[in-house]
Amino acid sequence: MKLFVFSSYNLTNIWAGIGARQWAISKRQANIPSLKGRAKNITIGSAGIFYCAYGKRTFTTPFLISSKPNFEKTVKDIWPEEWKFPFKIFPLGSPLKQISAYKLTSLLPSLKDGKKRWDYFFHIQGTTAFAPSEITDKDWEILISELSDI
Repeated sequence: MKLFVFSSYNLTNIWAGIGARQWAISKRQANIPSLKGRAKNITIGSAGIFYCAYGKRTFTTPFLISSKPNFEKTVKDIWPEEWKFPFKIFPLGSPLKQISAYKLTSLLPSLKDGKKRWDYFFHIQGTTAFAPSEITDKDWEILISELSDI
């Protein structure tokens, strides 16, 4: 299955996005032509998860994408900076639950054999926003059981 990973430098921005039930990308990212092309292909109902690059490098808060990105809108009232291509999300948890990226190696069947590094398995770089990572249904089941509130 496809999993869209969206990175944030800090948990504060993730909390703000969850509260607003919305996510977006930086203005710098919005200037990368391939991101807009990939964003056009995202489908409502797709699975997503947040990656926090600050500190322990954790994954948190699985969610469902509940709208297409809006290419005309700039978000100015959720985060300290302006953000582009906003889309709505339906959170399945909160940042109260987190998994260290390194711990995923021992949790997810797709990573247990040691043939893949987590940072190649998941597209976490800013330049790979809207590029889905391919995971198994069992991987998703584990992420949901570890990180969701449902």
